[in-house]
Amino acid sequence: DHLRIVCMNKGLVLNDVFDRLRGACGVVENVAGKFAHSKDYGYVTSCPTNLGTGMRASVHIALPKLTSNGKDVSVAKKVCKELGLSVRGVGGEHTAAGEGGIVDISPSARLQIQEAEIICALYSGIKQ
Repeated sequence: DHLRIVCMNKGLVLNDVFDRLRGACGVVENVAGKFAHSKDYGYVTSCPTNLGTGMRASVHIALPKLTSNGKDVSVAKKVCKELGLSVRGVGGEHTAAGEGGIVDISPSARLQIQEAEIICALYSGIKQ
């Protein structure tokens, strides 16, 4: 994507992080102009998987029993896929888990859904 705005915080209070993100996007739009948006498809991005909200919400969480030697994420990916979640290493796609089996987990579905649905899917998947 041409622009990436990242908001991070420790803990699982995703609504606070989302509120900060929404505020940051508002500031950028006020300065640079409105983001490209389609009434049918949502925000237009250079990556088709982000079409819609353009938002990817994730948490870094330790899953030591699902990461072989604290690094291999293949078992974690299999378990999380059934919950509608994607798993990445903490360095992004195609990277190993971090120290102690820390992985990045996000909802798999992002295409043409609302921001609130993304946050709810993340909460729900983690809870399970």
